[in-house]
Amino acid sequence: MRLGLAAVGFTATIAQIVLMRELVATFYGNELLFGLVLFSWLAWVAAGAWGLARLADRRRLGVNFFAAGLVISAALFPLEIALVRGIRNLLDVTPGAFVEFGPMVVAVILVLAPLCLVGGFLFTLGARLVVEGGGSPGQAYVWEGIGAVAGGALLSFILIETLDPFQITFLVGAVSLSIAADLWYQRFWPSLLAFGLFIIAALTLGPLLHDLTLRWQWENLAYSGDSRYGRITIQARDSQRVFYENGLLVFETQGTFPEEVAHFPLLTHRDPQRVLLIGGGIAGDLREITKHGVSQVTYVEIDPLLIEAATAELPSEDAAVLEDPRVELIQADGRLFVKQSLAQKVNRYDVVILDLPEPATGGLNRFYTREFFAEVRGLLSTNGIFALGLPSAENYWSPELARRNGSVYQTLRSVFPEVVALPGEHNFFFASESPLDIDPVLLAHRMADRGLKTLFVTPEYVKYVFTTDRFVGLQRELEKAAGIRLNEDLKPICYYYDLALWLSQFYPGLRTAFEKASLVNLWWVGLFLAGIVLLARWRRTWAVPIAIAAVGLAQMTLQLVILFAFQVLHGYVYAEVSLIVTAFMAGLIVGGTTSNRLVRRKIAPSPSQIKRVLVGVLMAVLVYSALFPLLLTRTIPYPELVFPILAFLAGQLTGMAFPLAVTLSQGSPARVTGRLYGADLVGGCLGALLGAVFFIPLLGIPQTCAVVGLVAIAGLLALI
Repeated sequence: MRLGLAAVGFTATIAQIVLMRELVATFYGNELLFGLVLFSWLAWVAAGAWGLARLADRRRLGVNFFAAGLVISAALFPLEIALVRGIRNLLDVTPGAFVEFGPMVVAVILVLAPLCLVGGFLFTLGARLVVEGGGSPGQAYVWEGIGAVAGGALLSFILIETLDPFQITFLVGAVSLSIAADLWYQRFWPSLLAFGLFIIAALTLGPLLHDLTLRWQWENLAYSGDSRYGRITIQARDSQRVFYENGLLVFETQGTFPEEVAHFPLLTHRDPQRVLLIGGGIAGDLREITKHGVSQVTYVEIDPLLIEAATAELPSEDAAVLEDPRVELIQADGRLFVKQSLAQKVNRYDVVILDLPEPATGGLNRFYTREFFAEVRGLLSTNGIFALGLPSAENYWSPELARRNGSVYQTLRSVFPEVVALPGEHNFFFASESPLDIDPVLLAHRMADRGLKTLFVTPEYVKYVFTTDRFVGLQRELEKAAGIRLNEDLKPICYYYDLALWLSQFYPGLRTAFEKASLVNLWWVGLFLAGIVLLARWRRTWAVPIAIAAVGLAQMTLQLVILFAFQVLHGYVYAEVSLIVTAFMAGLIVGGTTSNRLVRRKIAPSPSQIKRVLVGVLMAVLVYSALFPLLLTRTIPYPELVFPILAFLAGQLTGMAFPLAVTLSQGSPARVTGRLYGADLVGGCLGALLGAVFFIPLLGIPQTCAVVGLVAIAGLLALI
């Protein structure tokens, strides 16, 4: 049965990551979607563990039913992937277009429900069977965690780049079915047969189903590939190629947008020789940059698959620019490259161009903060220019758009004394330490001197952009913006502004709600938690579940904070981020094992002693949440080592709570386990949604850690 619980954790972790990637590739992948998926996942698992498991306890369902549940989960996993890929057809939404928020929420909640309900149900049923076999619910918690760690590590480091999603589902199914066969038959050969059949299916049927279901979404599919960073999809329309990343349009060949990205900042510089380009190179930026007679272009692109796809699918004249001897291709995180270049003090650039999507996520927000702008300023040569762009509107600026673009502009102004913005459907911002050359006559002369051949950015267009009333009006609009907060690494408000802008496209009535939510502070959180504590003091039977829910909320929020802080301070390196997640889950196992050994000693501790240990765990969480922000103010040596250790310690602290809480509670093992596991997950789902969408962007990382401390205090007051 212990292996069965490990299979539950193994399936749950892999399914969560794979389905998250599929949902991101189908919908708009902002923090709200990430939070919504985690919230829905944990909520449905809690419902299965707390609600459905009561049925198992009443009817005394046994091992055979548990094995049947493993089979059902193996069948549901590929079916849910197919359903996700068919959602756009069901909603009649074309590729690259946004799915409205309401249908997206309904789709996410309904798609995840079956597998999550089964998973929660199986954990509680398995825990009861472990107890009946002489074990404890805490041991069930640890074995489920062991499976989760194994699944997460295997997927992150091996499977995600070697198998397609359907092959992964069949591999997971092979594990579940082989264990189910062993539980049914108690023999080796049925397990081996089930495992072998599913491995064969993975190798043969997996690629066929992968290609078939992708073509449900994409007409004229020319290319599709999955990397650790997401899914690259390319449509072929005659000689044109249209590139999508995670379901959103990246660029299309034969377009003129790269002319605006490249020519305006390069013309503004009198003699651009060394250029740094972060993103956008294969979209045509490199082709346009090299027209200026530059001596070197350093092009930084994080996803190697994007380069591979471009080499295979771009027209030969566009792909050839990657072979230009002046182009240096760096496959790395752009933020990390800038930080390392600044530390080495060897590179100085005349022009730095940032061509990335708007700050819709915490990961993208890192490129629009005051700290990043200061790092870029350190890389610029004398009279160097930094350029970036944001989607905008030609005529009407909504309050949400004004806040998002105004925040980036004001943040730039806090670092660079000279900032100019260009009007249009896309605002381009140029920043420098020196006055910028924006005389259209001068720029037209430079175009002629450099022999530029362009389709869109002509001398006439340049004159129009810099002399239109909209140019002056845009500067005035950006300068007068009031009540806008600067975007900082540890206070990433801009991705909240972007989220509000995105939602306002579908539901303008939410404007007031988001404005009021932006005023949230620690007093509001404290008042709410005080009400929860009073409830626990009134209904003492709720004290332990409330304390465990507090631990679950702290656990998820701390995990988000650690991951966010690592990416901000060090840069996004996939293997290291995966290592942090794995270290956190390993900490949960070690914490759970420690508590299990404590409660199963020969001389069993009394309930009062167990309560004191649980109080100690909550106090340790409080101390951790107080020390973590202080650590971030210091220079952290070897962050790729320090952050996994920090994640492990956070996981160990929170992992100790569940076995202790089970021991403190009275009732049948199945009901106690289901109730507390459900409470833990409810806290986790609240931490996922509130942490990602509200606490981190609105309060910043230091105050989010303060929220975790307040939650720990509430748990303490509920217990004592």
